[in-house]
Amino acid sequence: MKHKNICYDSHYKYKLNMLEPGLIMMKIIGALFVFGIIFWVAKWHWLSIIFWFLSGIMFAVLLILVAIEAHQDNVLNDIAMRENNELEKKYETR
Repeated sequence: MKHKNICYDSHYKYKLNMLEPGLIMMKIIGALFVFGIIFWVAKWHWLSIIFWFLSGIMFAVLLILVAIEAHQDNVLNDIAMRENNELEKKYETR
């Protein structure tokens, strides 16, 4: 497998960072889920199902975004390791 000379800084135009947005999304998911439970106890089953459905959709979106971020991290880590190995080889030959 031949790798192109890919630079770490220019590989991804937009790098996802899901720490803060992920925490906010988890709070929203939790609130939607709790409201779903409250509406279920209040016998408003349709509204409860809607809230649970919304929390499920938001959780699925969060998982997709985290998977994308993990892929980006793996690719960028691989590029950084290759660059580091190239620098080590360069300085060993001197």
